Amino acid sequence: MPDQKELTKQLSVLVVAFNDTDKLKRCIDSACKQLSHLDSWEIIIINNDKEIDINSLSLDFSKVNIIDHGKNVGFGRAINMGAKKASGQTLLILNPDTEILTDNIHNVLSEFSHEANLGIVGGGIIKQKGKKQEWSAGKEASLYDLIRNNLGISRSKNIWNSKEKVSCDWVAGTTMFIRKDLFDELEGFDENYFMYFEDMDLCHRARQKGKKVILFPDFKIFHSSGGSYTDKQLQKKHYYDSMEKFFKKNSTKPAYWIIKALRRTIIRK
Repeated sequence: MPDQKELTKQLSVLVVAFNDTDKLKRCIDSACKQLSHLDSWEIIIINNDKEIDINSLSLDFSKVNIIDHGKNVGFGRAINMGAKKASGQTLLILNPDTEILTDNIHNVLSEFSHEANLGIVGGGIIKQKGKKQEWSAGKEASLYDLIRNNLGISRSKNIWNSKEKVSCDWVAGTTMFIRKDLFDELEGFDENYFMYFEDMDLCHRARQKGKKVILFPDFKIFHSSGGSYTDKQLQKKHYYDSMEKFFKKNSTKPAYWIIKALRRTIIRK
């Protein structure tokens, strides 16, 4: 179980560092800028890259804490490590290649205050040229939806393109707010996922607890993406490994075996 401690801050921002210090610095700088009006907050960087010296970066270390364990333990496990040190009532999980664009984070936190049943909130993720990022939120993965997705008729498209606040089954860990007490109750991310699907799995377990998941597109984040992998074959392997784990854990046995077969035949990247 995560460490139990007094929650003395409004928000703890958790960022897993890997591969690109320039993007990481822009991420942290944007967070410091857009969070400056909150009463109390902190940033925790979990360094998954032994080649990166976080202390050499020009950052505001009065707000930044570093967990420098020096090896790549995967996204979910690293975030779990950061959450154990966090003292915020709410956690904001950010990818290191993101930048917060809007100063309305207080509106997101107000959502939690106004709705006790709300567990997780995702932001409006924007990629290059101002376009909405695909697969930033949506319906939970099922065999039916996997087939629809590969036919280009996804049910999730209207969710990630929504201009208004909308309920959904999951939001991307690229930018995810979650109540700290709920994260602790769920025992964090399932560390069996090295990368991918750990966010969908966490949202699935939150909804099983009766908690609501929403997308809040007015909180905007730029995501440059592509910084975590230089080996695209390894990226593809991690994606499909995690997809199989998700279906094995959260679906029926027939669906899981069909997914295994589809992976080796007709599933497109």
